[in-house]
Amino acid sequence: MQVIFLAPPVKRTDCTTKSSADARLADGSRFNAIIPPLALDGSLVSIRRFGKRALGIPDLLGFKSLTEDMVTFLSACIQGRMNVIISGGTGSGKTSLLNILSSFIPDDERVATIEDAAELRLQQPHVIRMETRPQNIEGSGEVTIRDLVRNALRMRPDRVIVGECRGEEALDMLQAMNTGHDG
Repeated sequence: MQVIFLAPPVKRTDCTTKSSADARLADGSRFNAIIPPLALDGSLVSIRRFGKRALGIPDLLGFKSLTEDMVTFLSACIQGRMNVIISGGTGSGKTSLLNILSSFIPDDERVATIEDAAELRLQQPHVIRMETRPQNIEGSGEVTIRDLVRNALRMRPDRVIVGECRGEEALDMLQAMNTGHDG
């Protein structure tokens, strides 16, 4: 009952089966629900909320997550249009770091972002945001990261940011890096 009550106020819903659902709530939080028979011991619901205030370099320095030298190096990499790959475990702050590093991208650049679930909060004025779509219950309508990378490259971006690579789209990302889409 609670899952059904929560489902209507969503901005995006992905119901790949009748037993599970992913959604983005109006405030941007991510919602996931699984019910039996997929959830063996009863219904499971998780909501991943995001902070109201975006973190910045001073926060990472204060947490001692980065040193001044690291900030100088990373800033030079971003401003020098170097390709950067961020890797880490679940909940380790990869997206937060990517959001913070994006602050070094000049405002006059056109940036395409591609994500499974929209979490990036770039502040530049020329951001093209794209989000994948899973197949529907009938098995059609899927739009993958791979599809969006191909489309993004046709939009003449200065940079392409892929929020997360978990599969074959990693090859497309590496090929994009090789075709002059640096940074």
